[in-house]
Amino acid sequence: MTDRSAFLAGLVGRRWSPDYSCWHHAKLIERELFGRDLPDVVLPEHPGWRWMIETIEGHPERQRWREAVPPAPGLISAADGALVAMGRADRAAHIGVWLAPERIVSHCDEGSGSRFDPVPALRMQGWGRIRFFEPVTD
Repeated sequence: MTDRSAFLAGLVGRRWSPDYSCWHHAKLIERELFGRDLPDVVLPEHPGWRWMIETIEGHPERQRWREAVPPAPGLISAADGALVAMGRADRAAHIGVWLAPERIVSHCDEGSGSRFDPVPALRMQGWGRIRFFEPVTD
């Protein structure tokens, strides 16, 4: 079993690249900490906002996850390992992973690489629409 703290510490500052995007970051965490295999997504050389939004909305993997609706505005009830879809408006353009015990979202962006942020900090960074998705269980 992966040592959670050591694994997460090893992600700090990892640089973003087309081979290690927010999706690759989430995929790595899901596999190492939660034993979930997410499909590969190949990024174009210069992915734009439109490409990211359309890929997130239309990818078949989305059918395997359901939105974790909070019991009240501002509360987070999502399970550890939930995927976090972030958007500047209503449509998601960025993905992270909710780490419930730490109360943070781990994500990787082009400007700062891998990072860990509480939800209020994400909102201050301009991510006005943050939604949590848990795996659908059979």
